[in-house]
Amino acid sequence: MRALVTVVSLFFLGAQAQHEWTYSGGLEEEQWPLEYPSCGGQKQSPIDLQRRKVQFNPYLKPLNLTGYGEEDMEFPMINNGHTVQITLPPTMSMTDSDGTRYIALQMHYHWGGGSSEVSGSEHTIDGIRRVIEIHFVHYNAKYANYDEAKDKSDGLAVLAAFIQDYAENTYYSSFISELANIQYPGQTTTLNGIDIQDMLPGDLYHYYTYSGSLTTPPCTENVKWFVLEDSIKLSRTQVLKIENSVKNHNNETLHNGYRKTQPLHQRVVEANFLYFPNKRQPGPHSFERYLLKKKKKKKKKKKVGARG
Repeated sequence: MRALVTVVSLFFLGAQAQHEWTYSGGLEEEQWPLEYPSCGGQKQSPIDLQRRKVQFNPYLKPLNLTGYGEEDMEFPMINNGHTVQITLPPTMSMTDSDGTRYIALQMHYHWGGGSSEVSGSEHTIDGIRRVIEIHFVHYNAKYANYDEAKDKSDGLAVLAAFIQDYAENTYYSSFISELANIQYPGQTTTLNGIDIQDMLPGDLYHYYTYSGSLTTPPCTENVKWFVLEDSIKLSRTQVLKIENSVKNHNNETLHNGYRKTQPLHQRVVEANFLYFPNKRQPGPHSFERYLLKKKKKKKKKKKVGARG
């Protein structure tokens, strides 16, 4: 398991063999193309999702997530100096609208926290940055492993979800409490008994999609992006805990770990839902309905188990 954590960490770090990349200072974002030419390409991520310009595609089917709801599993987690990263087992996968299956590799977070006003999502919606963004990284199942897929034009897919402030979310309690065990880069811990699907938004059906890149070096332009419309809700206290619990390679609190949005150029962003400018945004009640639904699901599982 330790070997697996190391391999996946190298995927995200990428630059250890050259110069250590950063978001500011040293080999900062504007300098990435000097060491990693792809970072200056025409299909870079993240982007600003401008809802009035997004093209509605009624033929885009919902994503099919397999294995995301498995319980009683162990998930290695590491502070890699840039973010907090959780290794996902190959039993988890995502199938997109055209039937392409992608195997899960890891999930990680991007947050701000440099000041009380700094949000840290990488993608923005109509120029507005959300509080935190989660990326679930997958590779195309047609390839034997990530190493084979990482440079292929159809090699990678990332499922992204936003986090917004609202109320305490108990499904994140275990994750947040374990952050104290990985305060410094290179430290690892294990998440036990969590359900990864519980850490996602309630609505997994509606999403934006476009062709882009990894948002960190080497910025390879072979990523199919799926950005969920719905958001995860956490309390302000939980958000602050995530933003202020771990340190970077300079022994400073890890803040503002996100890349600025990149030009769209000639790319098209599609969505499987229509945007209505005057539509009322989901409020607190929609989140309460989501928690109630989850609670019923748990009770149902317990009753089924009792019969056995």
